[in-house]
Amino acid sequence: MLHKLFPQLCNHLRAAVPALGTIDIDMAQLDYEDQEPIQYPAVFIDLENIAWGDLGAGIQKGPATLRFTVAVEVSEESYEGAQGRDNMLNRLEVVQQVHKALQHHQGDGYGPLVRTSYRRDRVQHPEAWCLAMGYVSELIDNDGAQELASVTDAALSVGVGAQPAPEEEDDGFILPLIPTPSRA
Repeated sequence: MLHKLFPQLCNHLRAAVPALGTIDIDMAQLDYEDQEPIQYPAVFIDLENIAWGDLGAGIQKGPATLRFTVAVEVSEESYEGAQGRDNMLNRLEVVQQVHKALQHHQGDGYGPLVRTSYRRDRVQHPEAWCLAMGYVSELIDNDGAQELASVTDAALSVGVGAQPAPEEEDDGFILPLIPTPSRA
């Protein structure tokens, strides 16, 4: 599921928030210094939980929790009177820009994203101020869908006591309602 969801979310965030540097799947990059360098501001995406339910024919649907961790570089002081305060506060605006881009966004295989949580993350990180935002969405996974065979060249015959023949419509065939005899 993540192999389809992740590229859509990355492309959407990149278009909606051009200031973003790194956009990646969360693999604890913020926890290790020997990783590839992170370009700030950054967003790390994690699919935390899906409660799958079966719809039949191999198709599943379920509410999912996604976490978007926004990391903003902290290179200037933000206390009142600090020279770099305005720059630092401007950098924090990207958090709200990410939320604005995600709230109610939907795509192929997932319904509207709705924010459900907002918390500080990785408080001790030496380079970044990190905020984790949780969103819920309804996901549909049809990768396991069974291929259904179509019926073609079928002949229908109508005789005494037979059911009425289906009527052809633009979208296929409509089976007429058959009145049931009333019981007195």
